[in-house]
Amino acid sequence: MKKFLVSILFFSVFLYGDAQYISPLVPLIAGATFPEHGFLGGKKFAFYPTLNKYDFKGKKIRVEVFDLRDSLHLTTLFCSRVELTNQSEFAGPAGAQKVVEYFDTLFKQSGFVPDSTAADTMKVTIDAMDNRLIGFGSITAHGICRMSITWGSFSKTYCMDITDKDPHSPIGKNAFVTRKTASRVIQSASIREVIEKLLADLMPIKQG
Repeated sequence: MKKFLVSILFFSVFLYGDAQYISPLVPLIAGATFPEHGFLGGKKFAFYPTLNKYDFKGKKIRVEVFDLRDSLHLTTLFCSRVELTNQSEFAGPAGAQKVVEYFDTLFKQSGFVPDSTAADTMKVTIDAMDNRLIGFGSITAHGICRMSITWGSFSKTYCMDITDKDPHSPIGKNAFVTRKTASRVIQSASIREVIEKLLADLMPIKQG
């Protein structure tokens, strides 16, 4: 059974067989990283802010992320007509790492404080994540993401298939970008959409 350790910012990733366990940690330990340069074409992966503002008033939280994609190996989702190939550059551990970084970025921007000692624990599973460029001539970029969240009595699965035709897309359908850039942008947007939907759902709970 292979075991790897990847540490980034406030989180660490432990891989056990098909599952990855990610928990908040402060130290930065060298490990596998998602390259920002060196791909054929395409700009580096960008983290987009939430479209709306959220404020959780410095609430301390421990976030644990499990990557279940290899065990579930989903090829179809209820939110998309696009078949997943699970062969994008986000398919491996580096893709899960980007999800962790996204949670770290957007949660801190929304007033959460990641704390490895916090008793308040949110569990996240990455069920599926893929991007596809569909069509000939007129190509549509799809960013697909499904995550399941459990936090106390709150439990919900979020599924998103965002395209470059969506008003929330960072790029328009007529944008002049490389295929690699379009794939990265639309994948980033799909992760952002899932996390933002989660934050929107949590606000009434926090206020209640």
